[in-house]
Amino acid sequence: MHNAAFRELGIDSVYVPFRVPSRSLGNAVQGLRSQGVSGFNVTVPHKIEILKYLQRLDPLAQRIGAVNTVQNVNGKLVGYNTDATGAVEALRQNGVSLGSSAFTILGAGGAARAIVFALAKISRRIVVLNRTLERAQSLKREVKRKAHRSIEIGQLTRKSLTKALLTTDVLANATSIGMGDNPGCLPIEKTDLKRDLIVFDIVYGERETDLLRKARRVGCRTISGTEMLLHQGAEAFRIWTGRRAPIGSMRDALLAAMEAKDDACC
Repeated sequence: MHNAAFRELGIDSVYVPFRVPSRSLGNAVQGLRSQGVSGFNVTVPHKIEILKYLQRLDPLAQRIGAVNTVQNVNGKLVGYNTDATGAVEALRQNGVSLGSSAFTILGAGGAARAIVFALAKISRRIVVLNRTLERAQSLKREVKRKAHRSIEIGQLTRKSLTKALLTTDVLANATSIGMGDNPGCLPIEKTDLKRDLIVFDIVYGERETDLLRKARRVGCRTISGTEMLLHQGAEAFRIWTGRRAPIGSMRDALLAAMEAKDDACC
Protein backbone atom coordinates (compact mmCIF):
# COMPACT_ATOMS: atom_id res chain seq x y z
CA MET A 1 0.00 0.00 0.00
CA HIS A 2 2.91 2.36 0.66
CA ASN A 3 4.48 1.64 -2.71
CA ALA A 4 1.12 2.32 -4.38
CA ALA A 5 1.01 5.68 -2.58
CA PHE A 6 4.57 6.52 -3.64
CA ARG A 7 3.73 5.74 -7.26
CA GLU A 8 0.56 7.84 -7.26
CA LEU A 9 2.30 10.89 -5.81
CA GLY A 10 5.50 10.44 -7.84
CA ILE A 11 7.69 10.00 -4.75
CA ASP A 12 11.02 8.26 -5.44
CA SER A 13 10.87 5.87 -2.49
CA VAL A 14 10.31 2.18 -1.85
CA TYR A 15 8.90 0.24 1.11
CA VAL A 16 10.43 -3.19 1.74
CA PRO A 17 10.09 -5.78 4.55
CA PHE A 18 12.91 -7.06 6.76
CA ARG A 19 12.60 -9.98 9.16
CA VAL A 20 14.50 -8.99 12.32
CA PRO A 21 15.07 -11.50 15.15
CA SER A 22 14.78 -10.01 18.65
CA ARG A 23 18.48 -10.49 19.32
CA SER A 24 19.32 -8.42 16.22
CA LEU A 25 17.01 -5.46 16.77
CA GLY A 26 19.72 -3.03 17.90
CA ASN A 27 21.96 -3.86 14.95
CA ALA A 28 19.03 -3.58 12.53
CA VAL A 29 18.07 -0.15 13.83
CA GLN A 30 21.67 1.09 13.65
CA GLY A 31 21.95 -0.24 10.11
CA LEU A 32 18.80 1.53 8.96
CA ARG A 33 19.92 4.79 10.54
CA SER A 34 23.45 4.61 9.11
CA GLN A 35 22.02 3.99 5.64
CA GLY A 36 19.90 7.12 5.87
CA VAL A 37 16.56 5.31 5.61
CA SER A 38 13.82 7.96 5.92
CA GLY A 39 11.66 5.88 8.23
CA PHE A 40 10.36 2.43 9.02
CA ASN A 41 7.61 0.52 10.77
CA VAL A 42 8.05 -1.82 13.71
CA THR A 43 5.72 -4.73 14.34
CA VAL A 44 5.41 -7.51 16.93
CA PRO A 45 7.42 -8.39 18.94
CA HIS A 46 9.51 -5.19 18.76
CA LYS A 47 7.04 -2.37 19.55
CA ILE A 48 8.20 -1.89 23.13
CA GLU A 49 11.83 -3.03 22.85
CA ILE A 50 12.43 -0.46 20.08
CA LEU A 51 12.12 2.40 22.62
CA LYS A 52 15.67 1.95 23.89
CA TYR A 53 17.09 2.64 20.42
CA LEU A 54 15.24 5.91 19.75
CA GLN A 55 16.37 9.46 20.50
CA ARG A 56 12.91 11.01 20.89
CA LEU A 57 9.26 10.00 21.27
CA ASP A 58 6.09 11.70 20.11
CA PRO A 59 3.98 12.58 23.21
CA LEU A 60 1.30 9.99 22.39
CA ALA A 61 3.90 7.26 21.84
CA GLN A 62 5.48 8.23 25.14
CA ARG A 63 2.17 7.80 26.97
CA ILE A 64 1.46 4.49 25.25
CA GLY A 65 4.97 3.16 25.82
CA ALA A 66 5.06 1.46 22.42
CA VAL A 67 6.16 2.53 18.94
CA ASN A 68 5.22 1.19 15.52
CA THR A 69 6.50 4.02 13.30
CA VAL A 70 9.95 5.62 13.26
CA GLN A 71 11.11 8.71 11.40
CA ASN A 72 14.77 9.43 10.73
CA VAL A 73 15.32 13.17 11.20
CA ASN A 74 18.91 13.99 10.29
CA GLY A 75 20.17 10.86 12.01
CA LYS A 76 17.91 11.21 15.06
CA LEU A 77 15.24 8.52 15.32
CA VAL A 78 11.81 9.73 16.44
CA GLY A 79 9.17 7.21 17.52
CA TYR A 80 5.42 7.46 16.89
CA ASN A 81 2.44 5.23 17.49
CA THR A 82 0.11 5.33 14.51
CA ASP A 83 -1.74 2.24 15.75
CA ALA A 84 -3.67 4.60 18.03
CA THR A 85 -4.62 6.89 15.15
CA GLY A 86 -5.42 3.93 12.92
CA ALA A 87 -7.72 2.31 15.47
CA VAL A 88 -9.66 5.49 16.20
CA GLU A 89 -10.04 6.32 12.52
CA ALA A 90 -11.19 2.77 11.70
CA LEU A 91 -13.85 3.03 14.41
CA ARG A 92 -14.96 6.50 13.30
CA GLN A 93 -15.15 5.53 9.63
CA ASN A 94 -17.44 2.69 10.62
CA GLY A 95 -19.85 4.92 12.52
CA VAL A 96 -18.80 4.13 16.10
CA SER A 97 -19.73 6.85 18.59
CA LEU A 98 -16.51 6.95 20.60
CA GLY A 99 -17.72 9.23 23.37
CA SER A 100 -20.87 7.31 24.23
CA SER A 101 -19.57 3.76 23.83
CA ALA A 102 -18.39 1.24 26.42
CA PHE A 103 -15.38 -0.75 25.19
CA THR A 104 -14.05 -4.18 26.12
CA ILE A 105 -10.50 -4.61 24.85
CA LEU A 106 -8.82 -8.00 24.73
CA GLY A 107 -5.07 -7.89 25.31
CA ALA A 108 -2.60 -5.61 27.06
CA GLY A 109 0.31 -5.59 24.62
CA GLY A 110 1.48 -2.87 22.24
CA ALA A 111 -1.66 -2.66 20.08
CA ALA A 112 -3.99 -2.87 23.07
CA ARG A 113 -2.06 -0.12 24.84
CA ALA A 114 -2.39 2.10 21.78
CA ILE A 115 -6.16 1.63 21.62
CA VAL A 116 -6.63 2.15 25.37
CA PHE A 117 -4.65 5.39 25.45
CA ALA A 118 -6.34 6.63 22.26
CA LEU A 119 -9.75 6.09 23.86
CA ALA A 120 -8.83 7.08 27.43
CA LYS A 121 -9.86 10.73 27.07
CA ILE A 122 -13.05 10.18 25.09
CA SER A 123 -14.77 6.86 25.78
CA ARG A 124 -17.46 6.27 28.39
CA ARG A 125 -16.01 3.04 29.82
CA ILE A 126 -13.01 0.78 29.14
CA VAL A 127 -12.59 -2.81 30.30
CA VAL A 128 -9.29 -4.60 29.54
CA LEU A 129 -9.08 -8.39 29.71
CA ASN A 130 -5.72 -10.10 29.31
CA ARG A 131 -4.50 -13.66 29.72
CA THR A 132 -1.82 -12.43 32.15
CA LEU A 133 -3.53 -10.37 34.84
CA GLU A 134 -0.29 -8.69 35.98
CA ARG A 135 0.16 -7.09 32.56
CA ALA A 136 -3.38 -5.71 32.66
CA GLN A 137 -2.75 -4.36 36.17
CA SER A 138 0.38 -2.60 34.94
CA LEU A 139 -1.57 -1.01 32.09
CA LYS A 140 -4.27 0.15 34.51
CA ARG A 141 -1.67 1.90 36.69
CA GLU A 142 -0.09 3.59 33.67
CA VAL A 143 -3.41 4.83 32.32
CA LYS A 144 -4.24 6.28 35.73
CA ARG A 145 -0.85 7.97 36.02
CA LYS A 146 -0.46 9.23 32.46
CA ALA A 147 -4.04 9.81 31.28
CA HIS A 148 -5.72 10.39 34.67
CA ARG A 149 -8.40 7.85 33.78
CA SER A 150 -9.58 4.72 35.56
CA ILE A 151 -10.14 1.56 33.56
CA GLU A 152 -11.47 -1.83 34.62
CA ILE A 153 -9.37 -4.96 34.19
CA GLY A 154 -9.63 -8.72 34.51
CA GLN A 155 -8.11 -11.98 33.35
CA LEU A 156 -9.22 -13.12 29.91
CA THR A 157 -11.41 -16.15 30.53
CA ARG A 158 -14.73 -17.29 29.09
CA LYS A 159 -16.48 -16.27 32.32
CA SER A 160 -14.96 -12.78 32.54
CA LEU A 161 -15.54 -12.09 28.86
CA THR A 162 -19.16 -13.24 28.97
CA LYS A 163 -19.78 -10.95 31.94
CA ALA A 164 -18.06 -7.94 30.33
CA LEU A 165 -20.05 -8.33 27.12
CA LEU A 166 -23.32 -7.82 28.98
CA THR A 167 -22.53 -4.08 29.25
CA THR A 168 -20.27 -3.62 26.20
CA ASP A 169 -20.98 -1.62 23.05
CA VAL A 170 -17.70 -2.35 21.24
CA LEU A 171 -15.54 -5.47 21.59
CA ALA A 172 -11.98 -5.01 20.29
CA ASN A 173 -9.62 -7.95 19.95
CA ALA A 174 -6.11 -6.52 20.30
CA THR A 175 -4.39 -9.85 20.91
CA SER A 176 -2.36 -11.62 18.23
CA ILE A 177 -4.68 -14.65 18.37
CA GLY A 178 -5.63 -15.48 14.80
CA MET A 179 -2.58 -13.79 13.29
CA GLY A 180 0.08 -15.64 11.32
CA ASP A 181 1.66 -18.41 13.38
CA ASN A 182 -0.72 -17.85 16.32
CA PRO A 183 -4.00 -19.29 15.01
CA GLY A 184 -5.56 -20.06 18.42
CA CYS A 185 -9.12 -19.26 19.44
CA LEU A 186 -10.51 -16.64 21.78
CA PRO A 187 -12.67 -17.90 24.68
CA ILE A 188 -15.86 -16.68 23.06
CA GLU A 189 -18.88 -18.36 21.47
CA LYS A 190 -21.71 -17.08 19.28
CA THR A 191 -24.01 -17.28 22.28
CA ASP A 192 -21.85 -14.66 24.08
CA LEU A 193 -22.53 -12.10 21.35
CA LYS A 194 -25.57 -9.87 20.92
CA ARG A 195 -26.85 -8.33 17.70
CA ASP A 196 -26.24 -4.72 18.71
CA LEU A 197 -22.58 -5.37 19.58
CA ILE A 198 -19.84 -3.90 17.35
CA VAL A 199 -16.90 -6.29 16.97
CA PHE A 200 -13.48 -4.97 15.92
CA ASP A 201 -10.63 -7.42 15.33
CA ILE A 202 -7.22 -5.84 14.70
CA VAL A 203 -5.86 -9.09 13.27
CA TYR A 204 -5.19 -8.63 9.57
CA GLY A 205 -3.94 -10.82 6.76
CA GLU A 206 -7.25 -12.53 6.10
CA ARG A 207 -10.63 -11.13 5.20
CA GLU A 208 -12.52 -12.60 8.12
CA THR A 209 -11.14 -13.98 11.37
CA ASP A 210 -12.93 -16.61 13.42
CA LEU A 211 -14.16 -13.89 15.79
CA LEU A 212 -15.57 -11.73 12.99
CA ARG A 213 -17.17 -14.76 11.37
CA LYS A 214 -19.00 -15.63 14.59
CA ALA A 215 -20.03 -12.01 15.06
CA ARG A 216 -21.34 -11.66 11.51
CA ARG A 217 -23.43 -14.80 11.83
CA VAL A 218 -25.07 -13.37 14.94
CA GLY A 219 -25.80 -10.10 13.13
CA CYS A 220 -23.17 -7.88 14.79
CA ARG A 221 -21.57 -5.01 12.94
CA THR A 222 -17.95 -6.03 12.27
CA ILE A 223 -14.76 -4.07 11.59
CA SER A 224 -11.76 -5.82 10.07
CA GLY A 225 -8.16 -5.25 11.14
CA THR A 226 -7.51 -4.26 7.55
CA GLU A 227 -9.17 -0.91 8.31
CA MET A 228 -6.79 -0.22 11.20
CA LEU A 229 -3.84 -1.35 9.08
CA LEU A 230 -4.88 1.05 6.32
CA HIS A 231 -5.36 4.10 8.51
CA GLN A 232 -2.24 3.57 10.64
CA GLY A 233 -0.32 3.25 7.37
CA ALA A 234 -1.79 6.49 6.06
CA GLU A 235 -0.66 8.32 9.20
CA ALA A 236 2.83 6.81 8.93
CA PHE A 237 2.97 7.93 5.29
CA ARG A 238 2.11 11.49 6.36
CA ILE A 239 4.84 11.44 9.01
CA TRP A 240 7.50 10.21 6.58
CA THR A 241 6.61 12.37 3.59
CA GLY A 242 4.75 15.38 5.00
CA ARG A 243 2.02 14.72 2.45
CA ARG A 244 -1.55 13.50 2.75
CA ALA A 245 -1.81 9.81 1.95
CA PRO A 246 -3.87 8.74 -1.09
CA ILE A 247 -6.21 6.49 0.89
CA GLY A 248 -8.03 5.12 -2.16
CA SER A 249 -4.89 3.82 -3.84
CA MET A 250 -3.58 2.41 -0.58
CA ARG A 251 -6.86 0.60 0.09
CA ASP A 252 -6.95 -0.86 -3.44
CA ALA A 253 -3.37 -2.12 -3.13
CA LEU A 254 -4.00 -3.59 0.30
CA LEU A 255 -7.15 -5.43 -0.78
CA ALA A 256 -5.42 -6.69 -3.94
CA ALA A 257 -2.56 -8.08 -1.85
CA MET A 258 -5.01 -9.83 0.45
CA GLU A 259 -6.92 -11.32 -2.48
CA ALA A 260 -3.65 -12.58 -3.98
CA LYS A 261 -2.77 -14.18 -0.66
CA ASP A 262 -6.20 -15.82 -0.44
CA ASP A 263 -5.83 -17.17 -3.99
CA ALA A 264 -2.36 -18.55 -3.20
CA CYS A 265 -3.74 -20.37 -0.15
CA CYS A 266 -6.52 -22.06 -2.11
